[in-house]
Amino acid sequence: MSDLIEKALQTSTDTKAVLAGEQAIDSVAEVFTATFGQRPAVVVGDERTMAVAGNAVIEALKAGGVEVADPYVFPGDPELYAKYENCELLRDVLRDVDAVPVAVGAGTLNDIVKRASGELDRPYLVVCTAASMDGYTAFGSSIAVDGYKQTLNCPAPAACVADWTVMAAAPQVMTASGYGDLLGRCRPAPTGSLPTRWAPKPSMTTCGGWCRGRCGRPWPSRRRSPRATCPPPVNWPRAW
Repeated sequence: MSDLIEKALQTSTDTKAVLAGEQAIDSVAEVFTATFGQRPAVVVGDERTMAVAGNAVIEALKAGGVEVADPYVFPGDPELYAKYENCELLRDVLRDVDAVPVAVGAGTLNDIVKRASGELDRPYLVVCTAASMDGYTAFGSSIAVDGYKQTLNCPAPAACVADWTVMAAAPQVMTASGYGDLLGRCRPAPTGSLPTRWAPKPSMTTCGGWCRGRCGRPWPSRRRSPRATCPPPVNWPRAW
């Protein structure tokens, strides 16, 4: 684990363990036991992620002495969607299972398990299967409610295992999606020439410039120029 991750974990309020590397699934039982003790586990995936990594996770947990309940597997076709009805479905299933959920999947599965576990006030572990987004250890879930995507409040996972071998084998379009997710967070500060709908939102309280709030400056109101935010570095191509 990198020094940067170790430093982040020191101040993390929810996530207490992160294991990233090749063949990391082989050590999932160690991470699970160190985080949850002797509690049993229940793996949650869909038919696709179970074939890719879920079955291997179950075998690794059992080999490491972790008691494993029967997994809950969503259908693989049609493609699983992060809608609140799926969170409710999983929540009702997990309520009757005295075990720690282990989500095996990417953004959709992680968000569903995160919200369902949060409603049960139960910590969970996520095993990443693709570098398709940057929110594995983020709090809150992007869930569709009544047809509209929104962020629902819930804790981040207590532990995260990222197996680079599995993630590198994911479809290229998923990796491209993750790159786009990261790129979207590296945008230059908006200028006064942009339409009003792109102006800073008054609900935000900190600077939205390149510092991403680290300067501590207040976010300007919609009536003030967005140029009040911190400018991008001088060596960044402003035409980008």
